[in-house]
Amino acid sequence: MKHKLNMLEPGLRMLAVFGIISIIGLVFYLLRWDLAAYIAAGIAVLILLVLMVLLIIEAHQDKVLNERAIRENKEKHID
Repeated sequence: MKHKLNMLEPGLRMLAVFGIISIIGLVFYLLRWDLAAYIAAGIAVLILLVLMVLLIIEAHQDKVLNERAIRENKEKHID
């Protein structure tokens, strides 16, 4: 694994963008601009789904790195 995915800062930014677009979508909905509201909601959901996929990837990387560290630690204590 050459690069570790770190999603803390990008994840916070993506959540902020999700919130802003959700509020914009709500405003569009309240103004009865249904198409714009659906587009904004779709974009917000898409951002949330991408964030979830990236978090799943990061969790998997953390698990693999943790297992590797445990294995290396056990090998050091055996020698």
